[in-house]
Order: sequence, then structure tokens, then C-alpha cells
Amino acid sequence: MSAVDDGEQLVGIGDIAFQLKITRQAVDYWTRKDPKFPEPLQVINAPTGSGAKGTRVWRKCEVDAWIIDHYRRRKA
Repeated sequence: MSAVDDGEQLVGIGDIAFQLKITRQAVDYWTRKDPKFPEPLQVINAPTGSGAKGTRVWRKCEVDAWIIDHYRRRKA
């Protein structure tokens, strides 16, 4: 598990979708299919033994960098 700075912001799929004003499904697709999308920092709320995948969270600064470098170019 990676250490998190107290001032560091973490985001999930819903946060990213809200920021970009797109669907959570579109964000989920990118997080799984785009090899340049940052790796999640951690998976939280994953019950052991249930097969549930939990909630992936990313460092906001890494996601913001991806948005600037990759998402904005797609929209241009």
C-alpha cells in the first residue's frame, strides 16, 4: 500500500465523471482500457471472499495530468 500525504486529494470514478461532465461508465471504460490512465492508488471497501471488486481511488494530481495530456486532446 502506498503512503498518502495528508494534503493529497483522492478521487474515484464518480468524482472524475463529475469533473468532466460525462458518465461514470465512460470513465470506468477509460480506467480499464486506456493503458496511459494512471493505476489506482488503492482499492477500498472490497469485502474479502465476496468476489466484489471494491472502489478504486486515484491521486487527483495524476488524474488531472491524464486529463490534460490525453482527454483534452481527444476533444480538440
